[in-house]
Amino acid sequence: MKKIRTSIPTIVSNADTATKNRLTKLDPSSSVAVFQHNNLVQARYSLTLQEKRIMLWLISQVQPDDEDFKEHNLSVREFMDLLELTGKANYKELQKITLGLMKKVLVIKRPEEQRTTQVNWINYADYREKEGVITLSFSDKMQPFLLNLKKSFTAIKLSDLMQFSSIHAIRIYELLKQYEKIRERILTIEEIKECCGVKGKLTRYSDFKDKILLIAQREINQKSDIKFDFEPIKSGRRFVAIKFIIRENIDYAIHQASHNRALIEQKTPERKPPIFDALREFGFGIAATNKLIKEYSEEVIKDAISAVDLQIYRCKVRNAKAMLKTAIKEKWHPEKFQAKKEHTLF
Repeated sequence: MKKIRTSIPTIVSNADTATKNRLTKLDPSSSVAVFQHNNLVQARYSLTLQEKRIMLWLISQVQPDDEDFKEHNLSVREFMDLLELTGKANYKELQKITLGLMKKVLVIKRPEEQRTTQVNWINYADYREKEGVITLSFSDKMQPFLLNLKKSFTAIKLSDLMQFSSIHAIRIYELLKQYEKIRERILTIEEIKECCGVKGKLTRYSDFKDKILLIAQREINQKSDIKFDFEPIKSGRRFVAIKFIIRENIDYAIHQASHNRALIEQKTPERKPPIFDALREFGFGIAATNKLIKEYSEEVIKDAISAVDLQIYRCKVRNAKAMLKTAIKEKWHPEKFQAKKEHTLF
């Protein structure tokens, strides 16, 4: 049997610094990227979905040229939206969430330096109730994993991570995105459990498969830019590892392209036909102009305008708008109009 690696390997960078700078400057509503050192992606920790979303948002606020961590503010309303809290959540409930996060420790292995770091995610959370603002700040010991990343980091769009409703889907997605170009990744079951915060739990493979792998697979395959299949690997009679087969999610790419086109079309002002402006020049309001265009063909309106222009040229018009309205209704044509009595004035 193929020998199983006993630790997660260090991965070369999935995005260079130029890519990082470019992604960060894009539209924040959809393209803000989360940049993490690969050692942080592979770290062992246990977070709730709400706590993970807070951390993802906070990481997304770090800029490529930041030398030190800064304080980052968000309103209570934004905080609640981020955590998908409904109703009238009070400050005590929100403080309970951040307090729990401050107590959480993550274990970051640094094999290239033969070091292991145990650190809290954040060391500061300040609630200004009168202003309705919350301030958060990373623990300083997190700097090597989030600041001045030149290599060995993974870049993932914040929107891609925030859409998942399972913390396990987020963690497995992060791990698989590191190997997206390699197309497969083998992780021991214990490694996956540690990364998902369920070490010592789900001892039966069937439970691990149902509650971790299948839930993550369903969410990732439906909602993200990658798909994966998995194959369990045995050692003797026990399942000891999982081989993930990673591929591009074509259906998702098509859906996103269609969605983006729809957004562009929504933002693009509707083009009006040339006769719209022509009618407006005669003094018709927008509603009246749209009504005429709806009720009469473009050819009828153009002929009527030509007929009226002919009369204007002959100085036979007192009220061009009234004449044009009649001309459209009676479907005047410039050739036939030439035969009309010249004393007909408006």
